[in-house]
Amino acid sequence: MPGDRAELIFTNGIVHTVDANNSIAEAVAVSDGRILAVGSNAEVSATAGPATERVDLRGRSLTPGFIDAHHHFTGLGSGSEAIDCKAAGMDSIRAIVEEVRKRAAALPAGTWIRGRGYDHSRLVEQRHPNRHDFDAVAPEHPVIFTRTCGHILAFNTKAIELAGLSLTAPDIDGGRYDRDGDGRLLGVSYERANAPIQIAAAASRAELRQWLKAANDSDLASGLTSIHDAGGLTGVSLDIAKELVDADDIQVRIYSFVTVNAPDHPHVGILSTGVRTGLGDERLRMGAFKVVTDGSSSGPTAATREPYASNSDDRGIAYWKQDDLDSLIGRAHRAGWQCTVHAVGDRAIEQTLDAMARAQAEYPRQGLRHRIEHCGITPPDLQRRVRAQGIVPAMQPAFFWEFGDGYIRNYGRERADVMFPAKSLLEAGVIVAGSSDSPVTDYRPLFGIEQAQTRATSGGDVCGPNERVDLAMALRMHTINGAYASFEERIKGSIERGKLADLVVLSADLRQVPVRELRDLPIAMTVVGGRVVYEG
Repeated sequence: MPGDRAELIFTNGIVHTVDANNSIAEAVAVSDGRILAVGSNAEVSATAGPATERVDLRGRSLTPGFIDAHHHFTGLGSGSEAIDCKAAGMDSIRAIVEEVRKRAAALPAGTWIRGRGYDHSRLVEQRHPNRHDFDAVAPEHPVIFTRTCGHILAFNTKAIELAGLSLTAPDIDGGRYDRDGDGRLLGVSYERANAPIQIAAAASRAELRQWLKAANDSDLASGLTSIHDAGGLTGVSLDIAKELVDADDIQVRIYSFVTVNAPDHPHVGILSTGVRTGLGDERLRMGAFKVVTDGSSSGPTAATREPYASNSDDRGIAYWKQDDLDSLIGRAHRAGWQCTVHAVGDRAIEQTLDAMARAQAEYPRQGLRHRIEHCGITPPDLQRRVRAQGIVPAMQPAFFWEFGDGYIRNYGRERADVMFPAKSLLEAGVIVAGSSDSPVTDYRPLFGIEQAQTRATSGGDVCGPNERVDLAMALRMHTINGAYASFEERIKGSIERGKLADLVVLSADLRQVPVRELRDLPIAMTVVGGRVVYEG
């Protein structure tokens, strides 16, 4: 518990406590890295001593530190070096290829050229870039570009060679390659077929260190104090993260998943080691055992029960047969892990719920908080099952701006309206955690808080207007609900005495900012454990 005298005091503010009553206070005192007092200016000032530092909020909002419940920490950091396909002017393959040409001219032959964030549906050419595009400007440099969803890659011939693939390599279960008229690899892969290229392009230790530090800095500047790393830190990346945390080069708190996408994935072996969810401390903790079971919402490669509205021959990519998924989830469940599944389409969500129900029936456990990452197309029948099974969905309201028009086009209005149905689930008592899936889309939590309230698309439409939530609930999704999703709601996620002093000072009164302007509201200060780690 905190000491008797405050080390840091915030006064004259709009303090969104996010307690059970969503109380608003005036002031907060911090001691020994925790919340000492919350209340009026007079009440909190009474805890001051001669060395107390004071911050006058001047009517600005103070909130709990934001929590991103589905975030790719290394992926966000890698963007510091990759070609940014979301930058201004990057709306064509021609523009992408020109940036590759510039990198190839500046880098030694054999150096990987990476890019991130293109969306083929938004490119002038209306297709993915491929090996012929890249080979024309970088034949001696391996090139890998990741589509914005993270589930589709575009690459060149040199990358294919380094991955040990032939141009006639076959498709695999749960993945596929685009091919030219002669059946040869075109340089575009989907889902499980991405693995050989990703392994060949694995980052060096030096790159990983730089990426993790860059991600930490970006997150703190956005007001994030905790993230759930849905890609997970394992092996070398986990060792480096521990080093950086110990050296205080990473201040963001990390709840790190173990992720697998196939029965023979090397990370499956962790289930036999005795390691489980919760190992670690408040700065770096082992998170959920995550299984990827279908594709992306925007690819679109999500596994759906009915064909896509945009293609009557397509129902997406499902990674698993039911018995195989049941077996793996059952193993993780019995081993004491929090289980979570990447499930976007309604077919994948149904399959996931079946597997989790079977695991609990065969090996009952108390205190379950099994999760579904994304929980995308969730019509009422699946909503009822999510509630009945006590599932914690980690949803991404930020997706609607960038991908919502594609949802309507690819899945049809009816299904788009029940994608990420936060309000229905929250009103039914489900704890829905907010997240970004960064770098799939904007990592800033205020962007997600805005989009949870609007569900607006960049094209001027709205996906599921009945699923919009109010500001208080959007804030809870990105704070206390995220803490609940990692079993940490007793130590963070709200501003209450005894909890970790993870706080964010915004540059205005949050309640007075027009909702469409929230995404760009500057962060004035980020505090982790009572220490100021960012000032805007």
